[in-house]
Amino acid sequence: MILLCLDANFMTNVTSRFIGGIKPRPLIAYSKTINLNGFCGVRMECWYKKGGALLAEIAETKSGGALLWFLGQMGFAVKMSGVIVYFDPFLNDFTDETGAPRCYGPPFTPEDGIEADYFVCTHDHADHLSLETLLPQARRNPRTRFIVPRPLTGILTGAGIDGSRVSGARAGDVLELDGGLTLTPVAAAHDVYRTDENGDHLCLGYLLRDGETGVYHAGDTVVTPLLVETLRKLKPVNIAILPVNGGDWERSEAGITGNMTAEDAAKLARAIDADLAVPAHYGLLSGNSANPAFFAEAMYRLCPSKKYHIFAPGECFRYGLYG
Repeated sequence: MILLCLDANFMTNVTSRFIGGIKPRPLIAYSKTINLNGFCGVRMECWYKKGGALLAEIAETKSGGALLWFLGQMGFAVKMSGVIVYFDPFLNDFTDETGAPRCYGPPFTPEDGIEADYFVCTHDHADHLSLETLLPQARRNPRTRFIVPRPLTGILTGAGIDGSRVSGARAGDVLELDGGLTLTPVAAAHDVYRTDENGDHLCLGYLLRDGETGVYHAGDTVVTPLLVETLRKLKPVNIAILPVNGGDWERSEAGITGNMTAEDAAKLARAIDADLAVPAHYGLLSGNSANPAFFAEAMYRLCPSKKYHIFAPGECFRYGLYG
């Protein structure tokens, strides 16, 4: 099947493999030829910076304002007030049950020595919460602490991570981090709100704040009135990192849980008055992706006064001039 995208470089003949699904762990893989707006058919090399050079940059760059590095899918490293927080780190190789790999490999692995104060995961899908990433990091760096939705803490402790290093996050309950940072969990609807028997959400986004700058990492979610209302109450949201891979009936039929579309993401950025919008969740896994150029088009059409940035994998972006 030919997938037609905005950029001719993204035109390819793809047999799509899917990753996703409502039921967590293990992540379900599918093999089926349908058009899911994906554009990855072969393994690519697309890192702007990787390996030791990228690790050194994250560890050594002084964090005046907020520093962000895109690590693929929904993975970001954020450095504020000297504290390094990794969101949804997916830093291991991956091959689904059909033999399809990631479209491009990880920039580094925990075995390379990752300086991180916190690993923060949004929900229990293996491209967001991967024990193949978390366990080696726990072994290699005893300083790293782990934050996941409260219903998922047992996944980490059951795999051998000491419970004193694992924090369970609940929507609305602010966590105090090192360096005077705060982390506010925000309920996420992937693709509906799901809670456990205690009413705790299985999927979360997070707002990381240093007192002056707020960075919202949405995790996987669609846009709901509750999400808009919550984020408006948490203003200012200076930076909004939003999934743009969307969803459709074909993916739903295949068991793949959807997210907001590129247009929904642009409208959310406008609704919460985010100063900078960042698209994510594209390009890494075939069959459940999108062309970020659609997000650029939506931003230009719907809110041309708003800033946005499309990252190259491994690129550093500095937000703010103070410090």
